[in-house]
Amino acid sequence: MEQNAFNLVTQKVGEVLRGQGFEPAQGAGTEQDAQCATFTGEDIAYSILYRTEQKRFELRKCEMTDDGPDGKWKSVSAWLYDPDEDSQDQLQSIVEDFTDSVAGPKPKAAAMARQKKKRRKDDDNNVDAIFLFNRFAGVFPELKDEMNDERDSYDDIRSVTFARDKLLPKIEQVCSSGSDAGAANRCATLFNEMYAAGDLDVRSIITIVLLNGLSEKSIETIKPLFSEDLAKAFKSGSKMKGKKVRPEKKKKPSKIMASTLNDK
Repeated sequence: MEQNAFNLVTQKVGEVLRGQGFEPAQGAGTEQDAQCATFTGEDIAYSILYRTEQKRFELRKCEMTDDGPDGKWKSVSAWLYDPDEDSQDQLQSIVEDFTDSVAGPKPKAAAMARQKKKRRKDDDNNVDAIFLFNRFAGVFPELKDEMNDERDSYDDIRSVTFARDKLLPKIEQVCSSGSDAGAANRCATLFNEMYAAGDLDVRSIITIVLLNGLSEKSIETIKPLFSEDLAKAFKSGSKMKGKKVRPEKKKKPSKIMASTLNDK
């Protein structure tokens, strides 16, 4: 099953890359306990990996040198995928995301812009907001088009705004209406998984933006499904509901510093 999924992703992404003049690298197969396929172009190289232990697909890119890829790989996109649990629609979402990321100049420019963003030193976990949205796209397929529209308009995704304006209403609808218990349960599962694996931004989006933005009826539906960690975080985060956080004031330079600058 894993091999079939890897072959499908590699085949579809490879078709797009070959159309741009990329060639499959010879001898590629495994890397750090992961299945790997690499495609090289004149200036850059892409690689597709599937890490079996993590159940994770990755799309990476790096610069090309005279001797081949420089090995300084940067992540373009990443998706969790468990062939025993995830549907064919989830695999198709991965294919579409990866092909969109390598097709045409505008998506590539957006990907490069995203790669330039540095993570904070205290962000030990590697699940960011884009990863979060990609996972929820498995529940709400229309979210993928909205992510592309966001990138077209802003060359990136405004994580907090996108979560509040696009993702939150969808979660509210399935959790409050009771019309799709499967989707509501899936949302709760994703909240648990993404909170456990997410960086600080993801955890804040989940607790402050999404959970605090849901109605009491929706919370009643999914709260019994929260993990212990998420339940504690929700309890703490709910104290911020309805409160406005004042922006940090710019500190005035000390008199000693001001005097030193004036002397210069």
